[in-house]
Amino acid sequence: MSGILQSLFEIVVGLFSFAALLRFLLQLFGAPYRNPVSEFSVSLSDFAVRRLRRVIPGIRGVDYTPLIWAWVLECLLLVANLTLFGMVRPFELLHFLPWILAMGAVTVLRHGLYILMGAVFVLAVLSWVNPYSPVMPAADALTRPFLNPLRRLVPMMGTVDLTPVILMVIFQLTLTILVGALEMMAQRLM
Repeated sequence: MSGILQSLFEIVVGLFSFAALLRFLLQLFGAPYRNPVSEFSVSLSDFAVRRLRRVIPGIRGVDYTPLIWAWVLECLLLVANLTLFGMVRPFELLHFLPWILAMGAVTVLRHGLYILMGAVFVLAVLSWVNPYSPVMPAADALTRPFLNPLRRLVPMMGTVDLTPVILMVIFQLTLTILVGALEMMAQRLM
């Protein structure tokens, strides 16, 4: 029963964290607000972001509140996993605080890469199936900053654009090497 509750808790908190992170990335890369993806992420994160925005100012036109909210949620999930599910007593939690903060940041980075990988996949599929889908502008905005430099370097193979495949490989390598190294460094804080 404890495993089911833990999984359910992780799914719910993870959904809110992904929505906040998606909102941050869509805003950062200038995705149009009127699309189903943006509306979904705003509807799931707006209750917290509005309150936090009163305390956390934007910097150079970028609202970091959704990113911070995603990080806080991931840290809370780690705290819950440590305390509620039996690893650490609550009064010992201060000892694990550097690890919690670092692992929360690494998890947000990992989830951000997953979102970008998902956007590349959606863009590739929709470009073949339905390029006029209402989701297409959001996927295009998330992937354009990464695909455009690659498109200048990698020529088209007939009518096939290989840059999404190359970008997926780059993202996967980043996950494996960079995020893996950061995760190992954070584990040393424990």
